[in-house]
Amino acid sequence: MTGEFLWINIPLMVLFFGLWVGIPMWMIFKRPDRHPRETRTVPAYLRQPDSVAVPAPAQRWSPARVRVEQRELVSAGRS
Repeated sequence: MTGEFLWINIPLMVLFFGLWVGIPMWMIFKRPDRHPRETRTVPAYLRQPDSVAVPAPAQRWSPARVRVEQRELVSAGRS
């Protein structure tokens, strides 16, 4: 009985091990990583090396006009 379970589980172990190793290997071979300089996209700071970042014009902030209301103090019910 134990030998039968062993022989039944061996093909399942081979199958799961093949999937465990095969799927990541297939993904690596399907889309290999490239060296960063060989990628198709170029970072923005490398696209135009002659341009210099110009800061936005300074904004003048006017003081905020906040409406202040005077309210009476309300007692908390203690005398």
